[in-house]
Amino acid sequence: MIHPAMRAYCGPIFFARQLTEDSTLSITNQGSYGLVDSGSMKLLVTCQHVWEDFQTERGKDPQLQMFVCPYPGTTFFSLGAIRPIDEDRELDLAIFNVEPFIDQLDESEFCPLYRSSLPRVKKFDALAFIGFPGKIEASTSIGVRFNRVPFITFAYDVTDRQIMSDMSRMFSISKESGAKTPPKARPGISGSPCYVVRPNLSIELVGFATQEAYELLRFTLASLINSDGTIKRP
Repeated sequence: MIHPAMRAYCGPIFFARQLTEDSTLSITNQGSYGLVDSGSMKLLVTCQHVWEDFQTERGKDPQLQMFVCPYPGTTFFSLGAIRPIDEDRELDLAIFNVEPFIDQLDESEFCPLYRSSLPRVKKFDALAFIGFPGKIEASTSIGVRFNRVPFITFAYDVTDRQIMSDMSRMFSISKESGAKTPPKARPGISGSPCYVVRPNLSIELVGFATQEAYELLRFTLASLINSDGTIKRP
């Protein structure tokens, strides 16, 4: 049920002081990001609270940087002095122009985000997304590899700005057996792009994971992102 292309559309975004091959890895926080092609720009989308957390932590440690680990997950790079094109605390979205970093995203893919063709989501539709809960030691340029866990859930309610899913019905897929298992951990999903899964198992981008509360996970609709990277306020 997890389409292979999903892996190249997303990755972990994390905060660290400095990362080199022989240094101690000091990641202080992490979330997820999605890459989209708006038709006129290449954009990185994550949660506004991820960006706000970075600003707060960097206020305490000016040397802190924000990094991304693009597909296939063996390298990383700093986003430097990047600032969002637009951000919205209520919708919990932060949008960045990543065209200056396009050469470092050469193995990643950008999911098309064309407003006229964005799919509709209905109650009980199956939804799929990938989270990055934690990291393990590995022979990569940063000495670790982030866990990549696919999740399946279902639309519980749909409004003009968000999709809500019932987390009690969320499950992950075992890499070994392919069996459905309850998720062991849910960190690292903030900002993950979410796709509706059609009966033929094709996927279509519909939103981005933002907040969870009272066993409900919220996804802000991708249709609120304009082609210039600004956010449409309903």
